[in-house]
This record gives sequence, structure tokens and C-alpha cells, in this order.
Amino acid sequence: MADGVILLMAQIDDAPGELLGHVIDKMTDMGAKNVQLLSSLGKKGRPAYVLLVDINAADEQEFASLLVGDLGIWGYRVLESQHKHFDIQRYKTQLELKWAGGGRSFPLRLKRILNDGVFIRAKAEHDDLVAISAQLKDIMPVSVAVLKAAIETTVGSNEPGEILRVDLSGLQLAQR
Repeated sequence: MADGVILLMAQIDDAPGELLGHVIDKMTDMGAKNVQLLSSLGKKGRPAYVLLVDINAADEQEFASLLVGDLGIWGYRVLESQHKHFDIQRYKTQLELKWAGGGRSFPLRLKRILNDGVFIRAKAEHDDLVAISAQLKDIMPVSVAVLKAAIETTVGSNEPGEILRVDLSGLQLAQR
């Protein structure tokens, strides 16, 4: 077995969607770095899937056991690849939202994506955005997409640990 991270590829032609979802959840819980399930067309025109899983090489046997035990596959491939990864800073901050006539504060989890120490992009935690949007629905209705864009655009000028201040005044907001 190799060191580092490896990419497993498995072809699946006879598993129901519920089972595939269950296996993906198990792989995530087992520490898979990434899991992708692609629809495909198999031999004799049968619907099939291609499963791609990034894992630590040391965990290959555990994942192989899951593949054969839960999905009944006969084998899998270990693909040689080189993964290029950006630096990710994960942190929690306080979000202060302001709008004409009001404002509120919320905890927010963020990721800053860096390339050689240079800020490239920010991503707000989706579950936090959904919760914030839900809490604002009766006060200041704002869609998750608009909230995400406003926050992620502002993050670039802030350092981790600083309060993130976002002004929603003038944005196209969700309808009540």
C-alpha cells in the first residue's frame, strides 16, 4: 500500500440509490477526503455509477471492505494521481449584518482559500447561511444566495478573528 492520499475508483452496476447514499455517508464518516458518484451507462445499456473516493492510503483496506461488503463490487482501481491543494484557513467569526432600520449579529464559520499565502476566495459555511436566513425571514428576508454573495465578497478585506461587518442595504432581497 502507498503512502499519502490515494484515489479509489469503483464501478457499480446494481445498487439502489438509498444504499449508495448510505455508503457515501459511511465513507465520509470514515474520513474520506472527497467522494464523487457519477452516473454512467454500463454494459448492455444498464444504468451504472462510477465512484471516486480520495482517502488516506493507510485506510485502503477498510474502504475496500466497505466496497465489497455493502456494495458487492468485485474489485476496484487505485489511480495514480497528484492532488494539488490550496491552503485552507477554517475559523469562526462574528457576523454583524446591517440594513436600513436594523441589524443583528450571528456566529459564522468561514473558510479562506489561499495560494502561497495570498487570499484567493472565501466560502461561508452553508448550514450557517441557511440558519441566518431563516432567523431573518420575518425581519429582513434575504435569500441564502444573496447572503452568501454579500458575506463572501466582504471576507477578503477581513483577517481571521476580526468581526465581519456586512451591510445589506440596497441589495435585492427575498420576497416575504
